[in-house]
Amino acid sequence: MGAEHKTLLATAVFWMTLALIFYTWAVFSGRKEGLRAKHLAIFGIGLFCDYLGTREMNHYAQAFGKAPEWHNITGIASLAGMAFHFLLALSATLARRADAMNHLFHRVSLAIYSCWLVAFCSGAISGMLRMKG
Repeated sequence: MGAEHKTLLATAVFWMTLALIFYTWAVFSGRKEGLRAKHLAIFGIGLFCDYLGTREMNHYAQAFGKAPEWHNITGIASLAGMAFHFLLALSATLARRADAMNHLFHRVSLAIYSCWLVAFCSGAISGMLRMKG
């Protein structure tokens, strides 16, 4: 594995790991405390990290081979779900109706988070399988 190969992969893994940390923090802290502006900020950071990680993974895939189709589908769907989740939190916060939105937000929150986690894990598994083989 060349230096460029390792650098692209390490950068992508770094951003995706930060996305996992911030997104997990936002989802479970928001469930425990209720949807607040601070959760919106944490979601935003997680979404931005996910975007950066996805961008790096795309650079990696273009340079060293495409990821399996199933991972591409789950990755795109989960990034879109995470963006929707963020927009839902943003609209609730801007409308100052966070308390009224808590029920809906938390109903979809775990479903979207679970889908995102499937994509995160499928990428890790795919990457490990490619490193092994």
